[in-house]
Amino acid sequence: MEGTIVQVPEKHVVGLSFSGSFSMLIEHMPKLWETFLQRQGEIPLMVQPDVRYDISDENQTYQMYTEYIVVEVEGFEKIPPGMVGFTLPARTYARFTHAGPMETVQDTYRQLFGWLDAHGHQVDPQALRMERYDQRFIPSVHPRQRAENTYEIFIPLR
Repeated sequence: MEGTIVQVPEKHVVGLSFSGSFSMLIEHMPKLWETFLQRQGEIPLMVQPDVRYDISDENQTYQMYTEYIVVEVEGFEKIPPGMVGFTLPARTYARFTHAGPMETVQDTYRQLFGWLDAHGHQVDPQALRMERYDQRFIPSVHPRQRAENTYEIFIPLR
């Protein structure tokens, strides 16, 4: 597993969110993706409609997680009812690619954290983690077990 250090510019994003324990996320994330894909057309000023992000905010102290399924927008002209909009600041990330069935994603994360440690990079636990999905894999559309599933993982660095 190889990572690449990248600078990601500021992004304005709009989409849906869900908060809960990790076990609740596993149960509710497929439905959140399905609902988002049904409602995505309501979002004005999308930069790249075929590129979606899963933004993760993990509160380790309380074991609570908030996931945002979003698209990048040019601005916050109108945020559809029930959706949220916010700005991700420009920052440095380590970028990795997961390729393969979703059952192997935990192994991908183990490898990428090993790569970060081996290369002396420190994760910023206060920053939001980001996954970028394009036509190579769309959760709730493509089967989880599909060998061609591919998406990018961005780990925030200090």
